[in-house]
Amino acid sequence: MTRRPAIAIAVAAAAAALAAAAPPALADRPMGSVSSWGHELNQDELPSYRPGRLPVRPARWYRVINGVLTTAGRNGLWFTGPSALPFPPLPLAPNEPVRWRNPRNFARLYRATGLRWDVAYEVWAARNALDGGATVMDPSVNPRAYTQRVSLVDPAYRRASLAEIRRIVPTLRGRPYASLYQGSDEPMIRLPRGRRALRSPYARMMRAGVRRYGQAPPSATAPRRPASREGLRWVAYNRWAQDRFFALKREQASLIRRLDRRARVLPNDYGFIRGFVPWDYSRLGFADAVEADPYVSLAENLRPGRGRYNPGFAAKFLSDLTGKPTRIILQGFTYSGYTPTTGDLYAWAGQALRAGAGDLGIFASDNPRVTDRTFYASMLRLAADLRGTRLPDPPTDPAVRVVYATASEAQGQPHLTGDDRYLTSGDELYTLYGLLGERAHGAFTFDADAAMARAPARLAAARVVWLPRADTLDPAFAAALVAWVRRGGTLVVADPDAFTRTTRGRSLAAVRTTLVGAPLGPARTGRTLRVLPGSLGPSGPAGELFVPVYAPRARAFAAVPDGATVVARFLDDAPAVISRQVGAGRVIAFATTILDPQTLTDDDDAVEFARALQASYGGRLDHPAWGYRVPGDPDPSRPPWADDAG
Repeated sequence: MTRRPAIAIAVAAAAAALAAAAPPALADRPMGSVSSWGHELNQDELPSYRPGRLPVRPARWYRVINGVLTTAGRNGLWFTGPSALPFPPLPLAPNEPVRWRNPRNFARLYRATGLRWDVAYEVWAARNALDGGATVMDPSVNPRAYTQRVSLVDPAYRRASLAEIRRIVPTLRGRPYASLYQGSDEPMIRLPRGRRALRSPYARMMRAGVRRYGQAPPSATAPRRPASREGLRWVAYNRWAQDRFFALKREQASLIRRLDRRARVLPNDYGFIRGFVPWDYSRLGFADAVEADPYVSLAENLRPGRGRYNPGFAAKFLSDLTGKPTRIILQGFTYSGYTPTTGDLYAWAGQALRAGAGDLGIFASDNPRVTDRTFYASMLRLAADLRGTRLPDPPTDPAVRVVYATASEAQGQPHLTGDDRYLTSGDELYTLYGLLGERAHGAFTFDADAAMARAPARLAAARVVWLPRADTLDPAFAAALVAWVRRGGTLVVADPDAFTRTTRGRSLAAVRTTLVGAPLGPARTGRTLRVLPGSLGPSGPAGELFVPVYAPRARAFAAVPDGATVVARFLDDAPAVISRQVGAGRVIAFATTILDPQTLTDDDDAVEFARALQASYGGRLDHPAWGYRVPGDPDPSRPPWADDAG
């Protein structure tokens, strides 16, 4: 029998004690795995490494590495990312000792400890496509950032990626130490930039394809401009790109399963650091698992409030939209001036797991095994604390749906520069998650407008629908919302610009008049909403609430429709939130948004308002999942963002 390290024994005992004390409602699904991105496994990531000189002789290095792997396996810490199979997944120094990476050693470690490895199935596809003559989309990108230099929907990339799958999968079929087949990191379909790229056959194909979605494509070098007509160009481009990309990912998954019938496919790690690519992730039904990397400190430092709930937001967003096991990668490295602590690691892990994730990854590129041994010990401890435990039933409720309006979010951010143009901030979705979920402890389900259009039963089953952002919608979906409200649904229109236009630029004013029924007044200086006691009926609120407005522009309704009631006013009594009957249903409409991330920094009245709204339509509050903490958490009361660095 393999002797378990003391840390694992202590952790297992603590986990067992906490699991025994957990209420039955929390024991719904098994915890999956915790994986490191493996920056501890290469000498070229040691602080003492210098080109041409190894810090550790190979013979000694092999003993060190096998000790690291044995300890990791015993604690339940697996490997993914830069150290995934097959080897090498990423370029290493020419003198890197690699003989420890062999099937016999992997099998031995698996038998002894259960250690498993992901398989990077697109490992050299982008480089091979470029070497084979694929067009360089953006020559300004780092020459070694292969997946950012080539278009991931270029036919040349498709051929190269399928060839890589045929090369890799047969060599690992049936290997018990092979875990998930994992696709490329943070995919983004780049626009052609530069004369050569713009004249390429790919660019001609792209332009023709995008026009079939109703607009000409945007330009990679367009000047910064407000998201008006340019936003519609991005909608067309993103829809074209997602259709081609998800078709490729489905084809890849099918090929992998033909070559290995027991394979589990994770198509990509989706970037969620300062926004996300606005694709319809509900179309990932072909995947066995999904993944995102919602790091905290960059977004939090750029805009207070935007990062602290990122792990939970991404977990719930993707698990709700896809219905698939979700892995969340935790920030384990210094980023944007912030170095995570053990308390952060546990807090962010608990946040992701209670919201819907079932697996975790840790990206620790600073190599804490040698640079911060306390933090590396916490990585091992987290894996051991979670191994074999049960996770809470996620706080979902299909009767209360928060709509991810892909038609609106797919406009990207044309007013910004660089890669940010390809992303949506997702601020309104994120803030509502923080208010209604993390802070108010309500149950709800994220759903995509496109998914609800494809399957009308999803909308029909809902009792309540939230629209955090809905300025641009497909006309059929807008019409479906009108019919649904008239049949008795409750629609919460949290976006003052909702129902402005269709994806072809046509007006939705008639829909807005039917549902909201009140015009907006001019911009105003007031920045506080007063929610009246009892304005939502028996659900409250019990007393006056004062909710701040952090949005760039605040407006009030110019008039109150006949029969409508005012839920909240500005301090000068101008109406800001109204409730009105539409057919057999109800619409609660906001003249100004409160869904700005800064609302999450300290405002309890906004949370009480969210609770009152949830109670007003019979939504569930105080779901037990929101009380989940990782067993063995050394600081379970730690807030989601505590800058210990001062």
